Amino acid sequence: MAVKDLLDRAEMDGVRFVLEGARVGLRGDRDAINEWAPRLRQHRAAVLREVQTRLAGLHRIWIIRPPLRTAFTVACPQGATEAEMSLVRSGADVEPPK
Repeated sequence: MAVKDLLDRAEMDGVRFVLEGARVGLRGDRDAINEWAPRLRQHRAAVLREVQTRLAGLHRIWIIRPPLRTAFTVACPQGATEAEMSLVRSGADVEPPK
């Protein structure tokens, strides 16, 4: 599984990532942190790069497919997750570009 996917899934489970110098801190749901920390630790350098990229304000692109409407794309400078976009676009399918 790609590091981006690991971070996305961890975020969906309630883990938030913060930069602490050259380290990544985990915040949020304690059970989720206990579950995800060992898996993320295996990819420590790649996780650090991905969190730095996300927090640097680089856009994350999502395709939104609302019911009975044409699909459109959204660029999220804050790096919104799929779960966050689904909350904002209730009833729509949200997917990353292929």
